This record gives sequence, C-alpha cells and structure tokens, in this order.
Amino acid sequence: MRDRISHIPDELLLHILSSKSLQTKDVVATSVLSKRWRSLWHSIPKLEFLDQRFDRYESFLQFVDATLNLVDPKSVKMFVLKCERIEEYYEVSLGKVDSWLNTVLKSKLEYLNLWFPNGYYFLIRVPLPSTIFKCRSIRILKLARVNVSDLSDVNLPSLKTLHLTNVEFPNPESLALLLSKCVRLEELLLLGLEFPDDEVTTLNIGKLHNLVIAFVPVELFPMEAISNVTFLCLHKHNVFGDYEFPAFYNLSHLEIYLGQNGWTSMFSCLPSFPKLETLIIRESGKGLDWLMETSPDVPPCISSHLKTFVLLGFSYSQSEFEIVRFIMMKATVLRSVIIWTGNYSSHEAERLNLLETLSSYPKCSQDCSIFVDVPSGSLYQNVYCKLVSHKDFSY
Repeated sequence: MRDRISHIPDELLLHILSSKSLQTKDVVATSVLSKRWRSLWHSIPKLEFLDQRFDRYESFLQFVDATLNLVDPKSVKMFVLKCERIEEYYEVSLGKVDSWLNTVLKSKLEYLNLWFPNGYYFLIRVPLPSTIFKCRSIRILKLARVNVSDLSDVNLPSLKTLHLTNVEFPNPESLALLLSKCVRLEELLLLGLEFPDDEVTTLNIGKLHNLVIAFVPVELFPMEAISNVTFLCLHKHNVFGDYEFPAFYNLSHLEIYLGQNGWTSMFSCLPSFPKLETLIIRESGKGLDWLMETSPDVPPCISSHLKTFVLLGFSYSQSEFEIVRFIMMKATVLRSVIIWTGNYSSHEAERLNLLETLSSYPKCSQDCSIFVDVPSGSLYQNVYCKLVSHKDFSY
C-alpha cells in the first residue's frame, strides 16, 4: 500500500497537529513515528498545556520547560495554560509561569488563554508580566484568576476578544485604561472583577465602536460605551431602575437578571432596543411583579421583531402568567416561548398542565411554539455560551 502520509506537506501536518482535539503532550508523542516527525512538532503554532494530563505536577513543570526550550518561538501563535493543581506548588509555579509567558511573548502571539483555579485554602491570583498588555499581535486574550499589578502602559492594537474572569486589578482606573486602548474590540466578557476594598466607580472608557458581544456588569461604565452591541448580557439584578439606557439600535439579543420588582422598570426601557429579537430573563426571587396598565403601549421590539422569549426561574406567580400572555398576544413574529421552572422533581403531569395553560392563551403569531422545562441548550444560546464558542481560534 502506498504511504500517503509521507507525501503530506509539513504545513498541512502542522495544521492537523494544531487541531482542537490534540494537546501539546499528544503532539510531542508523534516524534517517535519516524525521523521526519522527530522534529516536526518544533514548528507547531499551537501550544496547549493542561496539568491534569500529568500524574505528577513536577512532571508537568518539566514538560513545559522542555517543550519551550525545543520549540521554535517564532512559530508559536497560540498559547493555552490551564493549571488545576497550582495551589500545591504555588511558589515554584509563579517563577515558571512568568518565564513561560516571557518566552512565548517573544513570538508574534495571537491567542493567549491563561486559566487558574480558585484555591481551596487561599485565593489564587497569579501575577502577570506587564508585557502581555504590550503585545501588538494578540487578537484573543482570555484570563481567569490572575493579578494585574502594573498597567501603566497598554498597547493592544490587534485585540478583538477580551475575557476577564475573577481578575484582580489595583484600581478601577487600570481597567479603564485597558478597555480604552482596545480600539478594535469585538467581544468583551467581564465576570467577577476584583478591586481593593471592593472599590467600584463608573469608568470613562469612551465608546467601544466595534463591540458586538458583551457580557458585563452595568455599574462599571455608562451604557453608551457599549451601545453598538448586537448581543448583550447584563449580570446584575434590576438594572433598569438605576441606570439610563441610550438607544441600542443594533441589539438583537438581550439577557438580563431580574428580581421581583424588575419587570416593570425593564418594560419601560424596551423602546431603547427597537430591533430586539431574543429576550432572555433570569429570575431571582419569588416571581416577577408587573403593575400592568389597562392598555399598556406595546414597545416596537415586541410588536415587530421579537422572535424568542425565554423566562428562566418561572415560579407560577400571577404576574408571570400575565407577562407571558401579553408577549404572546402582542408579538407578531414570535416563534418560541421557552419557560423553565427549575423544578426537576415536578411530575410530568404538572409540566403538561402548565404547558396546556400557556397554550390556551391567544397568539398573535401562528408560528409560535411553547416549550416548558425542555433542555434550553437545544432551543437557544445564551450570551455566555456564544462568547465561549464564538470565533474559536485554531490553525
């Protein structure tokens, strides 16, 4: 049989070795296949290190050291480091991480993903070298549970995706500087940011004109800064009564957290989202409270654009039934109403009874389908899922 693999160009083999399913440990193992493969992986553009793939943490540290000593730094475009067990060897790991990052940052790195766990005995926030924020080639930057101590200078002209999860900043101004310098930013996730003494102020970051997807806390900056987005998740309860919302002319997908008194104030803000197609509400508390007028004005987004309405945390309150009825009666292009009670112990008869009640409501759109306690992942995609899967980076 003809040996077809031997005739595959190196560029194509390197592309295969950089696939999602292969981690660097697996790639290095191919060096035993033949003389050609012995050094082929030295030009691999993707390096992905997960300490859980090693029985001993010392072996993991030695493997990363050896790999970075052998690989051609100029070829590295993607670097992923996920350390589940760093707490056991915290002191020795700090110097290693700093050295590894300084090595890969010498290349024209385009993707950097650093993930560290929440420590069991103490909070782990790994300090980062300031050179990360001066890497002109980085397009995607994802940081989880790290410490940003020195941010006096930022130069990230290529950055399009920024995810910050439980990242510790010395002050809010450092975050403002970072965001204001990301002029090409398209995706932004800010979750659990930490400041000394829980200091939080409204930041002046200008307007992020290219931003498309945002998963952000609303108290950090004026809504005008992100008003160009198409997908938006605001992870704070009852934001609409406390903040002014400009017009979001491009917004088609909104996900919000509402407490008991949140619906009324949110309803009054819906005219700010004239092209809204998907509305996802996550309830907290004992149902939603809606002081509905006799004939409330119907926001244009509901009457002309809304296609998917999702209510998570449904608790059978009268206001919730009225809200669903109103949406179904007024949304002319509605396709899906998705209700999730979160009550896994409820009997099928109870679910069917709720479905029957909602199905009896008059519908403005004959194409509308109603789903009760159906796995949500099969019906819609929330902003967070879209963020973590959107424009995945590979070679």
